[in-house]
Amino acid sequence: MNPSVLNIYIKSCFIILFCVVTPYHSFAQKKVDFFNEKQYSNLLIRATGAKISSDLYLADSLFNACLKLNPNSGVSYFELSGIYKTEDKLQKAIEYAKKAVSLSPNNEWYLANLAVLYQENNEHEKSAATFEKLSIKKPNKIDYLFSLTEAYLNADKFKKSIKVLQKIENELGVSEDLSLQKHQIFAFLKKKKKATRELENYIKKNPKNLRVIGILAEYYDSRGKGKKTEILLEKMMDIDSTNGLVQLSMFQYYMKKGLFQHGFSALSKVMSSIEVDQQLKQEILFQITYDKTIPFSIQQVEKLCIQFLTSFPKNHDILVLLSDLSFIQMKEDTACSLLREALSIDPTSYKLWGQLIGSTMTRGLYKQALKDAENAILYHPNQPFPYLAKGIIYNMQNNWDDALLMLKQGKLLVFDDQTLESDFYHQIGDAYYGLKNYNIAFENYDQSLSLNENNPILLNNYSYYLALQNQSLDKAENLILKALKFLPDSYTFIDTYGWVLFRKKLYDQAEQTLFKALMKSEEKDNEVLEHYGDALFMLGKKNEAVQFWEKAIKGGKDSEILKRKVKEKKYVE
Repeated sequence: MNPSVLNIYIKSCFIILFCVVTPYHSFAQKKVDFFNEKQYSNLLIRATGAKISSDLYLADSLFNACLKLNPNSGVSYFELSGIYKTEDKLQKAIEYAKKAVSLSPNNEWYLANLAVLYQENNEHEKSAATFEKLSIKKPNKIDYLFSLTEAYLNADKFKKSIKVLQKIENELGVSEDLSLQKHQIFAFLKKKKKATRELENYIKKNPKNLRVIGILAEYYDSRGKGKKTEILLEKMMDIDSTNGLVQLSMFQYYMKKGLFQHGFSALSKVMSSIEVDQQLKQEILFQITYDKTIPFSIQQVEKLCIQFLTSFPKNHDILVLLSDLSFIQMKEDTACSLLREALSIDPTSYKLWGQLIGSTMTRGLYKQALKDAENAILYHPNQPFPYLAKGIIYNMQNNWDDALLMLKQGKLLVFDDQTLESDFYHQIGDAYYGLKNYNIAFENYDQSLSLNENNPILLNNYSYYLALQNQSLDKAENLILKALKFLPDSYTFIDTYGWVLFRKKLYDQAEQTLFKALMKSEEKDNEVLEHYGDALFMLGKKNEAVQFWEKAIKGGKDSEILKRKVKEKKYVE
């Protein structure tokens, strides 16, 4: 049985007993035939030295050499058992430990070693039997009794574990831990009266122990003993109403009763208390955040998280939780600040870096996003996304050469992710286009689309660039028509389609399409205004064309070609 089922704390009793500090002549050995004792002793000393120096390979060899000289050397079997345990060879460690015990059945250290090995190998009944022998041989060593209790629990021998705990209590006296252990075992066995009596007896002797009173109150409540629960809670409040453990009990009680606002008030005091430890507070915060049956608002949970961080400002997990709550509320500046603080404490989460960089970029904070991406690369040099982010930002800054350098580095890191690889080719194409290496740019766009043909942004941009260069206009038309299937109401995409038609000298269709883009943009996009003017001019509507060109200039478009169109009152490329 896994002891965590009972949630029982059992005092650790892993006996770390090594013979390297014990005179070897003190071990009772079975009678052996004559052997070269001097050679044996020298080997034993060398083997022990090798083990102390962590040269386990040499130690293994030397202890086995000792066994060849003296096959009944219990200490050699014992030491070899320890070496095999270190090497995670548990079965072999147990085999050698058993040989050591068979040679010296009364040796405490050999028995303790074997008992612990059985325990680690989940042979709990054998471990219990061995600890029984030790507790009989060494009745004054309470640690063996604790280990025996643990072995009994692991072996589902609950009644025996209770008897051992009682024996420990007889030796040491009543203690909080022992009473709680016995209570939890009785509760698991559904022996309600004994479980209750165990805590009641402890409280009689320790009437102001808030922890035990709170546990008994919770146990009463689980059994439907509402009146007794309330009496104990009132008692706790009388003892110390400001104590965090008292407020924790009140929080649990209020929540079960559906008194959520009272529960929130109590939990707020728990978060500010010193009596409740950090881990428990953190677990509560996660529970109230993700348990849909708890009707606390985002703002209430946020307030509790801030209270928690006042006491534990370097808690990475709650900083991330608070960041998530800020994202939900669209408070992205706050959310990103919290993420940066969390990542300064623990930078190992690549996912958080991606979230931070993505949010910062979408809000146009490119300088900060560049810094975030650089930090991400520092901690995750083999992850491609930060390189892509830097490449995108460099492209937006017209820093084409740096963009290419970063993007080509990052593309080499992409593994088994066609969409991400496609994005790299897309951005590499943009960098080459910025450098006016149009053919290489178009090759990279084609490569990008071969990996992800459903990228509407690339479909639009590639179509527009082909139209600008007056190349492959049929291909450009196919590209933009495909893009429009994804975003049919995008005036930018409609404008691109109109421009492709314009380049194909289909001026009537171009004018109709560009008019549609003009209406959807509410005549606020300067590029659309200029293109519509171009189409009007080609249809012989010179005065109207000039009016739209002038609107584009008034809208803020600063272009020498556009100024020439207005000045010369004609279409200029």
